[in-house]
Amino acid sequence: MKAAKFVGNDHIQIVEMEVPSLTSEDDVVVRVTCCGLCGSDKRLFHNGANHIPGHEIAGVIHQAGANAKLALGTRVIIYIPIYCGTCKYCLAGETNRCQQVNGLVGWQRNGGYAEYVVVPARNVIPIPDDLTDMDGVLLLDTIGTAAHAIRLAMRRNPDATAGEKVLVMGCGPLGLGTILTFKALGFTAIYAADPSEERLALAQEFGAFPFTASGEPEAGEFAIVIEASGSAMGRKIGLYAVEPGGALVILGESNDPFVIEPTPALRRKDFYMIRSFYFDLNEMADNIELYRNNQQSFQRLVSKVVSFEQLEETFVEFCQGKTIKPFVRMENK
Repeated sequence: MKAAKFVGNDHIQIVEMEVPSLTSEDDVVVRVTCCGLCGSDKRLFHNGANHIPGHEIAGVIHQAGANAKLALGTRVIIYIPIYCGTCKYCLAGETNRCQQVNGLVGWQRNGGYAEYVVVPARNVIPIPDDLTDMDGVLLLDTIGTAAHAIRLAMRRNPDATAGEKVLVMGCGPLGLGTILTFKALGFTAIYAADPSEERLALAQEFGAFPFTASGEPEAGEFAIVIEASGSAMGRKIGLYAVEPGGALVILGESNDPFVIEPTPALRRKDFYMIRSFYFDLNEMADNIELYRNNQQSFQRLVSKVVSFEQLEETFVEFCQGKTIKPFVRMENK
């Protein structure tokens, strides 16, 4: 099979590898049909990776172990945390909270920038017949992660003083997906911030109002702030922009330390700060329905579909901010 090797310095080699085999009777081999580029992949593009990246994957069951109970040819998407399935969180369906996770697909195990990938059968989710493979991919990081973060923020203790304004920091793929998810969940006073005028303009096209922080700490005015940039500045602004009683959700990825300066304004503010990672399988049915009801809106995120051979040049464009959500389409048979 063909697979992508991220060698670092913004370079990708397309190499030939053996098609992966089943490692247990609980596994499946998935023939990848498409894989979405994610902002977190940029680090691997820049720095290189020990495994095949790609974690927003749709495909078809190519081979199934005896215990898999999945028919060959079933269209699926892949849930990336290799959760244990036996801890109290997994047994409750809170698979994103598993503390025995054995790596993530596309990070600590080979992922979807290849023609085939092997994963535990419990990590595949069948795609409904009325949705395309690309629809299925959008249900993963872009909608699933965003919707979970918003739901976490909405679970905070209800307060009569809670406002209706929400803010999204960072208008990359995840931030724009969060804006559309806020809209799909019925929010109307949605604001967005991004240093890129082009990204901010796109957020406005998606229905958000522009928010620009001044040099001074802002008075908290947002009931929910989703920090989707991963930047130190975005996180700092979010701390001050959230209103008392509101929720700041740290969603963006970064390898840099998150340092909070203990200013009087923060010491005296009564608010929630939440770290969110990924959605749990309990939410999948609700996410599918949310997507169905807003399908055309969410599909606006897909900026282009390219062949596997165009992966490197597509990543260059993606890192330059020229595209929102490119997809790689596999041409395997």
